[in-house]
Amino acid sequence: MRPITTAFVINDFSGAGAQKLVADILLRIDRTRFKITLVTLFEVKNGATMYHLLPSDIEVVRMNFTGFFDLGSWIRLYCSLARACPQVVVSHLFFSNVVVRVLKPIIGYRVITTEHNTYSNKKRVHQFIDRILAMWTYAIVAVSTTVKTFTAAQEGIPLSKFRVIHNGIDVAGITAAVYKTDVIAVKKELGLESARIMINVARLNEQKDHALLLKGFAPLADQYKDLHLIVLGEGEKKEALEREAHELGISERVHLLGYRNDVYRYYAASDFFVSTSLIEGFGLAHAEALVAGLPVLSTKTAGPDEMVKEGVNGFFISDHTPQAVTEGLKKIMSADLSVMRQQAPISVARFDIAVTVKGYEELILEVASS
Repeated sequence: MRPITTAFVINDFSGAGAQKLVADILLRIDRTRFKITLVTLFEVKNGATMYHLLPSDIEVVRMNFTGFFDLGSWIRLYCSLARACPQVVVSHLFFSNVVVRVLKPIIGYRVITTEHNTYSNKKRVHQFIDRILAMWTYAIVAVSTTVKTFTAAQEGIPLSKFRVIHNGIDVAGITAAVYKTDVIAVKKELGLESARIMINVARLNEQKDHALLLKGFAPLADQYKDLHLIVLGEGEKKEALEREAHELGISERVHLLGYRNDVYRYYAASDFFVSTSLIEGFGLAHAEALVAGLPVLSTKTAGPDEMVKEGVNGFFISDHTPQAVTEGLKKIMSADLSVMRQQAPISVARFDIAVTVKGYEELILEVASS
């Protein structure tokens, strides 16, 4: 049987959640059954990318769109896809979902798009575009059950068009990395040998709302003098967050460490994970933290609503206010974290990346044979 020619198309290949998912899938997909091309539409101007992680037998096409009306890039994309001649195209994120479906009637492949979040602020024109283009889409993958129901309702697309394939995490790899970490050395490296550490792993942008976390943490700084926050991630809000921490008087307790590719070492050295995101789709960092044995304190967003069991492996922040964050921090600081640490990995074992890859492989096979 000849391999099924399959193109994965995504906006860029930065270190964000959707991009990490694609990288994890491409590392593990059965390349005896699928001939893979990766197409990225924008170049990352600053920051790390993940191209170096890909196997050498995966063809990579790097575009450099300047916007939707960049005619030259449209022509180059058409030529690249026509040359690759994919039977199936799997796209991720709105821009990519649009362009592959616009080109579908011309080139003749079949399309699977992926919805990664509950985009509550999505413009009506974008909702309309998605609703119309859904007619040219074989299936829409939702990365969580909440994303499926939210997107179907928001865009007026039948639920039957959706398939839930949860994002996946490398359970065995994370477990091994955490186990072999020298926790004392990591804490010494941070200068936090005797500290209790809460960790957040996310891009520093409006969606993740780190400012809310700082405002909720500040009133407790005197009560919990050994409590520190470390944040792993880059983004446009970094300077604003540094100013916010200074104005709140907690700059010595907040450590913005930037992007790290050895994030599991920091999970191992932390006491619990915290997130104050406005929206999520799955919450890869939440799941990774749980596999690493960390209880989770989080706003109730898509993904964490399927992972976190109140009082068992974490707690939910009751409202999107500084006061609610403060109360949530008090609750987790007074809980028996040793018991929660035992429950945390058990609660997300079903989200192993092998299950995710199998889900995509089966769906691609179904599309190609339909």
